[in-house]
Order: sequence, then structure tokens, then C-alpha cells
Amino acid sequence: MKLLTAITLLCFTNVATAQESAGSENEARILSVYHGLDPLPPRATRLCGLPPKGGQDGMPVTFSVQINSASVSATAFAVETSTGEFVTPLCATLRPAIESLELRTILLIGPFSPGDSLPLGIEIVEQLEDTEGNSLFGLRSEKVTALAAGPSLVYAERFAPSASGLEEECLENSSQAVLLTWEGGVTGPEGADLAEAQRTAISVLLENGDRVIPLSLGDDDPDNHVIACLAETIPAVSVSVVAGFFHDPGDDANPATSIDVVSKIIE
Repeated sequence: MKLLTAITLLCFTNVATAQESAGSENEARILSVYHGLDPLPPRATRLCGLPPKGGQDGMPVTFSVQINSASVSATAFAVETSTGEFVTPLCATLRPAIESLELRTILLIGPFSPGDSLPLGIEIVEQLEDTEGNSLFGLRSEKVTALAAGPSLVYAERFAPSASGLEEECLENSSQAVLLTWEGGVTGPEGADLAEAQRTAISVLLENGDRVIPLSLGDDDPDNHVIACLAETIPAVSVSVVAGFFHDPGDDANPATSIDVVSKIIE
């Protein structure tokens, strides 16, 4: 089912062409739409500065680009449900993933699965911008990760452990840091802190073909980013995670998942 609204019909051709060529790292696109929790705790609406409200779903939407926080609004999003309705979220926020190297996941809160319906897709129907000022208007995704599914990796970037925004996240003998972005927030089972089981479930492929386990994990807070700190100087090129170790807020565990690493300037 196409996610076309009257407001986006005129720009459909250009948007479709742009998304067909979205294999480029520089092409803005929606990486994932994750039906993460139903219902959310009523207090979750406070993330948007709203009073507590029950009966809402939580749905993180992750982009390939960082988002200008000043451009985020609930009305910029239309969520299509299996009943054919388009739902405007109650609120939209970058919280809790608001650190300087994050800013790419917008949490949508709203009634996305009333009764027996399910969210089927999402479209940007008003102005939303990345941090470079580029418009994301018209981007859409017709793939929503189901509520019962666990989180997968959707993005990974390599930095120096001393890079701005990573201060004190890695041990002193770390040589590189890989910032992992998941579809939704991750912890250990039943909300536990990340621990040895999660560290050893991660395998990093290096440029020379070796596979290593992270020296330590950083950024252990309740959002969808985790830092894998490596002792090795040879660049990381991909990351794999064994199934069953990283849990979302509904306590659904991750499937086996892997992602290529984007290398940023690390010095």
C-alpha cells in the first residue's frame, strides 16, 4: 500500500527517484521504523513536555542523517495503520538519544495500533530537516518492525575514542570506538545494565580479516546507542551480534544482527 497523501503527491516522482538511489552514505533515508512498545508507561509523554497519558504506543524512527532538533514536530509524521487510516502522533522527540553524536532517532508516541490494527508505514508530510539544513519532506518507509520482534542494528560509525562526544566512554587503552545504533533502546534482560554477556556477544571484523571482541562497552543509558571500544588500531569494517543478548523496553531480545561500519574522521 502506497503512503501517498495529497500534500506529498506533487513531489512523489522526485522523492521516489531519490529513494531508489539511497544506497549512498550521503543520501538521507529512513533506516528503520520500530514498533517498540505497546502500551508505553503514561509518564513517557513527559519526554515531549506533555502530562502523563496512557494507552499510547512507542515507535522510534531512525534516519541515516542527524536531525535538527528545532525542526522536529509531531505533525511532520503520518503513520499509516492496517485500517487504512493515517495517524498523527501525539508527540515526537529526539529524547532520550540527544547526545552530540546521536540525534538520528525520533521517538513517536501515539495511538498507532488501536483495537486489532497495526502500523504499516510512515511518511514525512511536513518540514523536517537534518543538521545540515536539508529537507527530509516526503521520505517514507513501508516497513515497520513488528511489536514482538527484538531490536536489530541499523547503523555503525567509527571514531577515535577521544572524539568530541565520546569523552570518558572508553578505557584508556582503547584505540577506536564504534558507535552502534539499534532500532530501539537496548539494555540487558529485564532492563539490566549492559554487562559481560552483552560485550562478548559482539564480534567486530577488522580490515585485515581478524575478528575481535570489544574491550569494553560505553554509553550504557536507556537509549538506542551503544559504544563498542576496541584495543586494536586496525579499522573496524563490520559488527555482528549473537541473538538473545540485547533487550528492548518490552524485554524482546535481539535477533542475530550485523552491520557495516561507516568510518568518520577519527583523529
